[in-house]
Amino acid sequence: MSMREAAMARLIRCAAIVGLSIILMNCPSTPKKPLDTVAAPAFTPAEGTFASSQSVTLATSTDGASIRYTTDGTAPTATTGMAYSGAIAVPATTTIRAIATKTGWNDSPVVSATFTITGKVADIQFDPAAGSFDTATSVALSSATAGAQIYFTTDGSDPTTANGTLYAGPISVSTTQMIKAVGVKQSWESSEITSAAYTIAGAGTVTNPNGEPVTDVEVADARNALARAKEVDADFFDPDNYDAARSALDEGISLRISDPATARQRLDTAREKADLAFTNSVQRAAQDMAAAMDAVKQRLLTLEADKFLPEDYQKSTAGIDEATALFADNKYADARARGYQALKEMTDLANTLEGRLAGVRTLKSDTEQLMKQIEDSDLYTYAPGQKDKVTTLYVNGVNAFQGYKLDDAEENFGAAREAARDTIRIATDARDTTQAAEKQKAEALQIQVMKALQDASTLTVVTEDGTVIKPQNWKDEDFLKEIDQMMEEQQKNSPQSMLIPADQSTAVMADESSPNLLQQARDLWGQGLQEKAAGNYGKAQDYFNESLRYIEIYKSYAVKGVYAVRLIPDRRDCLWRIAEYAEIYGDPYKWPTIWRRNRKLIQNPDLIFPGWQLVIPPN
Repeated sequence: MSMREAAMARLIRCAAIVGLSIILMNCPSTPKKPLDTVAAPAFTPAEGTFASSQSVTLATSTDGASIRYTTDGTAPTATTGMAYSGAIAVPATTTIRAIATKTGWNDSPVVSATFTITGKVADIQFDPAAGSFDTATSVALSSATAGAQIYFTTDGSDPTTANGTLYAGPISVSTTQMIKAVGVKQSWESSEITSAAYTIAGAGTVTNPNGEPVTDVEVADARNALARAKEVDADFFDPDNYDAARSALDEGISLRISDPATARQRLDTAREKADLAFTNSVQRAAQDMAAAMDAVKQRLLTLEADKFLPEDYQKSTAGIDEATALFADNKYADARARGYQALKEMTDLANTLEGRLAGVRTLKSDTEQLMKQIEDSDLYTYAPGQKDKVTTLYVNGVNAFQGYKLDDAEENFGAAREAARDTIRIATDARDTTQAAEKQKAEALQIQVMKALQDASTLTVVTEDGTVIKPQNWKDEDFLKEIDQMMEEQQKNSPQSMLIPADQSTAVMADESSPNLLQQARDLWGQGLQEKAAGNYGKAQDYFNESLRYIEIYKSYAVKGVYAVRLIPDRRDCLWRIAEYAEIYGDPYKWPTIWRRNRKLIQNPDLIFPGWQLVIPPN
């Protein structure tokens, strides 16, 4: 291998190493698209307490997903648990845990719901049982259902939570009467109404000079009135009347034997205060519950739930009117239970809608940022077909969101974001492919220009003003050294396009002075090297092509030699004969070539003088 071939091989290796380094520095690996997550299963009905067995259905909004569940407390997975195929029967209190899966997707989170099955309150038991008694007796009421409350009447009417008296202790029976009783418990079915008749043949009394003694029934009535007030939280809502009723009751009991008349007054006061506390507390509770429900309703309206999810909104707010009606009927326990249920339903809806709205806004923001990135990087140039797709999906999402079509907004913004991500990937691949081709062209031109510079450096040139430039004979080593110096400078300084000065001023190449055209061509070649190293392959090609143009102009001034016009008597020199000489062109018709090159000296091509030195251009 010759020295020239070895130098050329070394140059090609250097160019390859430079190109590979630039690729490694500027082309990070494309991250893989994250997997989607399957939507978690939803339970119908929602978890809660029920008086009878339930039939529970599971569903996921992800098409093609399957569901597995367990009822033994263990967590289901994609391969464990029972495969869901239809409604699940829940005859007793049960916790269901479920997961949704789909091939190629992330599994949903495990969700659970507890269904508490209560039942019916056990019938009320009377002790002693119904019958005839010689004297007054006390009747105790009980239910086998723990936590059940008992309401009773002694006037023959059917007892309810509004009509009956809340049982607080044994009932004194001093006259013949019928006791009816019912058992109630929140979220349970009330017991059957049971009754017992008591016949009193004669009642023993304690005489007192101050009047008839206060009976147990009178005391029980006052106690029951206070208990009824306590049931509606009168000690919290109306403590003044409640405390007054309790004090009056204590005084009445203490005076029932010694001063029955005053005792009856105090017991009457206790009942009146207790009834007033009951009425005030129900009103206060109704007002507080109404305020709480209205606050959550306003939150839903602020979120525009009535427009985004009108059916769910109507269903969740229906409990407001229902609770209000129950309060108006003095059905405090039922009203409070319905009110709390309505609060939970509205709060759950508000939380769900807030989460979905936040998700839609995140999708919209992500899409807008990706679209801006595409525009700023001019990536649509490399993937023009994607622009309409991304824009259409985004506009559809905006229109759906403004039209309160939440499902459509989620779908279109999600698709727009994925389309934008696809656009970046497709365009980046296309751009990298284009840059690779441009880099190959730049490298080929770099080598072509270097060879042309070497060839031109071997020529003798005479400029128009007569300046003679002798051959410079540039070698491969000269160019390799220049490349090495350029790479060192490139590492020290950040890349700066030679076409755009660092101070942003306008570059005018004609302002640069050079010893000759060949040196200018070499400078342009060096500038092309810097642009190529900076990854500006198009600009590098411009510099290399401009360098070639300068080289061609330089070569046009190259001379084959100098001919001195001779005086030959029998055959005088003229341009025709000079061109005809074998050592010149061997062709007399090429005389204009000599004339054009020596126009400043030869004014008339038919008239030349002995001794003139004529520049002979290359053939």
